[in-house]
Amino acid sequence: MIFFIIFLGTTLVLFASSPWALVLSGGGARGAYEAGALKAIKELNLNVKGVYGTSVGALNGAFYVQDDVTELYEMWQNLSLENVMELPSTSSTNIFRLPLSKIYKVISSGGFNVSPLAFLISKHLDEEKVRKSGIDFGLVTIDVSNFVPLELYISDIPSGKLIDYLMASANYPLFQRWKIGKNIYIDGGFYNNAPVSMALKKGFKRILLIDISDIPIFLPKIPQPVELKVIKPSGPIGNAMEFVPSQERIWEEMGYLDTMKFFGKLVGKRYYIYPSSKNILIDAMLEMKKEEIEKLSKILGISTDNESLDFTVYEKIIPKLLNYFPSSSSFEELNLSVLECVASYLNVPRLKAYTQYSLCQAILSTKIPSKSFWESWDTKSKKIVEFVKEICGKIKIDNKTKVR
Repeated sequence: MIFFIIFLGTTLVLFASSPWALVLSGGGARGAYEAGALKAIKELNLNVKGVYGTSVGALNGAFYVQDDVTELYEMWQNLSLENVMELPSTSSTNIFRLPLSKIYKVISSGGFNVSPLAFLISKHLDEEKVRKSGIDFGLVTIDVSNFVPLELYISDIPSGKLIDYLMASANYPLFQRWKIGKNIYIDGGFYNNAPVSMALKKGFKRILLIDISDIPIFLPKIPQPVELKVIKPSGPIGNAMEFVPSQERIWEEMGYLDTMKFFGKLVGKRYYIYPSSKNILIDAMLEMKKEEIEKLSKILGISTDNESLDFTVYEKIIPKLLNYFPSSSSFEELNLSVLECVASYLNVPRLKAYTQYSLCQAILSTKIPSKSFWESWDTKSKKIVEFVKEICGKIKIDNKTKVR
């Protein structure tokens, strides 16, 4: 597959030889992750021509199709349980943490009333924009009145009924049943929580699935030459019914960063680092004075005997590091592996885009939590942390390197 990349001002335009279909799974409050991923996809200017979702994935997808990703992202920043449903008097942020007596009382009277969510969606979603967007859209729900699962494209949904069908797709079993006409509907996740099949039926050859499902998903067989790419959260994103704005902001950021990394705009295994032609740790060692490189060698338990700087770095220090990080197959991988390892040891905040320089500065400014914590580490870990902190303290940086 050939890509053509053009820079227009500060905007990256990414062209591909065939369009993308986005598939957004259900997952309740975990949908904040999808909002972050959609923000990244919008910034990347992917050629998206179809969006298919289930439950919260359908809700998020509709906002993407009507070109309101920024508004969607901001909505998730402050989405609380009260914005989703009417609650009995409680301070809980998760319906599963309500007293059983209250849950039983609500369910016995028909379930949780989700009119707040319906109001929020109707306030911000414009059905006409969705229909005129030029992007195909589809959702999944279940018609329990007729015992029929439904995969509905926008052309199948009667005019004026899109919000009703979105609510039907997201009608969790604990909610009051959603009625359209005389029929009752429930959450489409119980039939197809990741409707890749809908994209296949429309003939898409490139499909991107954002999978936030907290239940198993079953994917159809992917025929050649279709490409299915899957983005999943790189860390835990909590319970589907726990709507806590502070957590949702974290999940949004994770979704954004994971997606940017997926498309190569960031690198790293655990952290998110801007790509660079530089290897900041190795480059810094090659600029050190003799006594500085001898101190580094001593930290790693390496003896030096008046060798040249290059010899000490390339023939002694780097082989030692490769013993610690054997999966590294290049200087670039070794450089990042060492940085990420130390950042992780020191609990440097993960959900942030770093340059190599800014990650070094974060490592340098992070103190060991306590003497007892330090003493609990193995010798190798202590050596690596001391080694990297020493280098970070010596780095001489120019303005260009600060950027990347």
